Formats: sequence, structure tokens, C-alpha cells
Amino acid sequence: MVGPDGRDSPSLVGPLLVWQQPNPIYYAALDYRLHPTRATLEKWRDVVFESAEFMASFAVLDKASGKYVLGPPLKTVPETNNPRKTINPIFELGYWRFGLRTAQQWRERLGLPPNVEWDKVLHGLAPLPVGEGVYLMEEGMTDTFTKMNWEHPSLIGVRGMLPGDGVDPATMRATVRRVMAEWQWDRCWGWDFPMMAMAAARNGEPAMALDALLHPSKRNSFNEVGLSTGGPHPYFPSNGGLLTTVAMMAAGWDGCPGKNAPGFPDDGSWVVKWEGLKNAP
Repeated sequence: MVGPDGRDSPSLVGPLLVWQQPNPIYYAALDYRLHPTRATLEKWRDVVFESAEFMASFAVLDKASGKYVLGPPLKTVPETNNPRKTINPIFELGYWRFGLRTAQQWRERLGLPPNVEWDKVLHGLAPLPVGEGVYLMEEGMTDTFTKMNWEHPSLIGVRGMLPGDGVDPATMRATVRRVMAEWQWDRCWGWDFPMMAMAAARNGEPAMALDALLHPSKRNSFNEVGLSTGGPHPYFPSNGGLLTTVAMMAAGWDGCPGKNAPGFPDDGSWVVKWEGLKNAP
């Protein structure tokens, strides 16, 4: 929702979204996987460092808790929140950790010392919000699974699309199971299904990953030319999500089980062949 000149399109949401801010760091990390050279480090240097600089400056130190917090004001991934009251949305907290950690690695690869301010924020961020043994969409959102369970399930993205910075594995696995069972999938968007599949795969539920990719919801459909019909036409996030997820399930991800196609069931029901892919972060 931002034009080439850097100006926002008219929107009540776009100017308050922040979850896209670490995206350039993620892209840089993918490029480095393909081309682990000094030239790649230099190409992305300013983009990575300036992105991290913004992220560190955006987090605010809460004197009461002693933790760095995100918001308010901000709009979260689902875009259904009250921006004036939202604090510590889960996906953003996880992505902030990933982005700042990766930026510090970038400095290390370039032979530079860690940035002290980035480290303060990285290690001082508020914990991911939890309630009743599962993760919540944002701090204090106790109705995550009753009232708010119909938009993008961003709470599973922290260890799905992302590798899981700040995540407790047992809590996330319980969260993934509950989201799959209780979310209103007919009210979601097309890219929510591959995001659910990525989370299921990473959290040891490969059969569930396939159930998510093949979910019968009308929002999880494609027309005869391959365009997603699960959102405003054409809805390319669905296409990109599908390709990314299948690649990750086939090639694996950092720390995945050491076997072929770790995101697919290994009970003989699938034969997976692939080539030319890199594992995901």
C-alpha cells in the first residue's frame, strides 16, 4: 500500500501496520543463503542496518515491566485490532526478534561488533503473550479463540513462516492444534492456509500441514489459470504462500528432522521428489 515515491495510499490501516518492517531483512537472509559472499553482505548492508535501526527505535522501554514493548498505536497482521490499545502483538514481537538477531549476525559476518542498542531491545523485548497454555494474538487478548478467531491467525506465524524466536515449542504446538481446530476458516484469506501448513510442519504435525494446504474452505481455492480466489482478485499472497510452503515442506528448514521432505508424513502415503531448493530459515 506504498507507492514508488514512498507515500501511503489512502488507508485507515496501512500507515499503522508495522509487521512488514523486518521484511527486507528476511529477503536479505534468503539472498545470503543462495549467495553466501561478501558481495551479498555489502549489497544488503544499508538495507539491513537501517531496517534494524528503525525497529530498535520503534520499541519503547516500559518502566513498569522493564521490557521493551511494541505499541500502541499500531495495526496488527489481522487488521482487526484497536490500534489505540494494542500492545505486544505476537507476530510482530517474534519478527522483531528475528530481524534484530539477523541484523546482528550481518554485522558479525562483516567483522563488525554488535550494535549495543539493538542488543538492548533484542534481549529486552516483552515475552510472547500467553493465556491458558496457548499463545494469544496480542497481550491481554483473552478472546483470541472466541471472538477474534476469524482473521489471519498470526499467532502461528511466529514458528511457521518465522523460525520461532522467543517461542516455547510445547506451547506453540498446543497453539497450532487449537488454531486448526477452532479457527473460522471460511472467513479467512487465501494465504492463511499455507501459513497454517508451515506452522503445522515446523511443529511436528505433517499430516495437519497437508490438511491445511488442501482445506475445503471456499477461501482456499484457485481458478483454472492458477490465480487464487481466496481474496481480492488476483490474490497473489495465496500463490506465494503455497509455493513457499511446499518448498519448505520439501527442502526443510533450519533445525528440521534430517530426512527427505520433513514437512510431509513419512508413513508411505507420499513420495516427494524435489531439486534446486534451499532450506528455509
